[in-house]
Amino acid sequence: MPTKPFPEWDGQPYYPISRFYKNHFGEKVYKITVSAAQTCPNRARNKGVGCIFCDELGSAGSHLIKHMPLKSQITVNRERLARRFRVNTFLVYFQPFTNTFRQLEQFKADVELALEQERVVGIAFGTRPDCLPDEIFPYLKETGEQAFVSAELGIQSFSDNQLQFLNRGHSADDSIKAIKRLHEDSGINIGIHLIFGLPDESDEEIIETAEIVNNLPVDNVKLHNLHVLANTPLHDLYRKNEFEPLNLDEYARRVVLFLSRLSPEVAVQRLAAVAPRWDELIAPDWTKERLRPTQMIVRQMNQTGHYQGIHFQNAE
Repeated sequence: MPTKPFPEWDGQPYYPISRFYKNHFGEKVYKITVSAAQTCPNRARNKGVGCIFCDELGSAGSHLIKHMPLKSQITVNRERLARRFRVNTFLVYFQPFTNTFRQLEQFKADVELALEQERVVGIAFGTRPDCLPDEIFPYLKETGEQAFVSAELGIQSFSDNQLQFLNRGHSADDSIKAIKRLHEDSGINIGIHLIFGLPDESDEEIIETAEIVNNLPVDNVKLHNLHVLANTPLHDLYRKNEFEPLNLDEYARRVVLFLSRLSPEVAVQRLAAVAPRWDELIAPDWTKERLRPTQMIVRQMNQTGHYQGIHFQNAE
């Protein structure tokens, strides 16, 4: 077991997704975030009411230009990123809602249009573990043999009790089966989203989550803190004092606990959520900040001598 973070992690105590991209593509790569899907099966089942934390725009960022055609969204956001970060290679990321909850032909058309654009080397798409129809797997396998393809599954938790609280509409078993089938039947890159700060969340639950991830063919994780947006069911619970989000110190501690057990081969997309629309954020206020949460987590890891996977071999 190494006694310090891996040098190829660019000085970070965890394996950043930027390093994975650089290793895979040989250069810096950025995501172009676009909006194509309109809803999700959870909302369809529940007459417009989705997950407890989700607002009417899904996971869409404030910078998304939803009224533009897809090609224009790619062009505008690509040039913005190229100027800001001096990067020339991109993935198109279909982010909001459930991108596989529509006709397969429309999904194919959007993916193929994205891959035709200049300086685009692959795509990523957000979806749910209960929204992967049989017919999509051959297409993902074929496309993944020609370009980089990554599915980002909104897992959120491997606890059925927590999934029920979140009103996710799928089970932990659904998540595990979806991850395994994606790996076996398509071979594409697999990312999962996880939420920390759930009610009665224990350290043992966080450690178990890391161990479950380690035993699945997961390539990367994206971490979120559960935060309250206006006009959501979670906002109602917050107003009734039935939910209290974590302060930054405690959230950072839980992330460090998770990362210390996570395999060093699993890349980390993000350490904390950033509220896309500040005018809708109710709590906690630190979710407005892009840098401080990550800095806090890294500082805690450095001060305590932790790094990703320090306890991974012990778990095995």
